[in-house]
Amino acid sequence: MLLVTGLISCGQITETALKLNLNVSKVRKIQTENKIDNQVYLKGTVESRAPFLETGAYELTDNTGSIWILTTTELPKIGAEITIKGKIRYQSIVVPQFGNQDVGDFYVEELERIDHQNLKNNEQ
Repeated sequence: MLLVTGLISCGQITETALKLNLNVSKVRKIQTENKIDNQVYLKGTVESRAPFLETGAYELTDNTGSIWILTTTELPKIGAEITIKGKIRYQSIVVPQFGNQDVGDFYVEELERIDHQNLKNNEQ
């Protein structure tokens, strides 16, 4: 327990903690806990991309599911394994034809992309 506490201080996650996957959330947890505006770290593989004007989105998949990540930076390559820091968001979509049922979904607004190459270089 002391090791974990030492790796994570003042709410900041260290490179060592990222390498050990400490504080890295699973996609399913984001979609079931409804913690909108919480900051999370996610690690996964880029499955698809959707470029927009001045922004873009990509689908990040881990072993529990997939979620769309909204970014204002360059879209990562399909198949890339990445770790990001982001904020949980929810887009409500109310459908009157279904009795005003909300069929919206969660997504993550990317705040920072962690470079796996730098993490690997720091291990050596």
